[in-house]
Amino acid sequence: MPIGIVGLVGAVIYGAYQYKNRGKMSTSVYLMQLRVGAQSMVVGTLALGVTFNLINEAFFKKREPKK
Repeated sequence: MPIGIVGLVGAVIYGAYQYKNRGKMSTSVYLMQLRVGAQSMVVGTLALGVTFNLINEAFFKKREPKK
């Protein structure tokens, strides 16, 4: 989750920096694209975290014998 938040902040900072170079694109369209990019950073990071945990539990965790 913290990595996703860092990615979100990075996307917002990049978007604010590139705002002046958007050309003829309207502000609303630019902000919509920025929102989609920032959300994809968070969702992608969460998906990677869940995948890592699933693989870690399935293959690398020691299982206790049944009693």
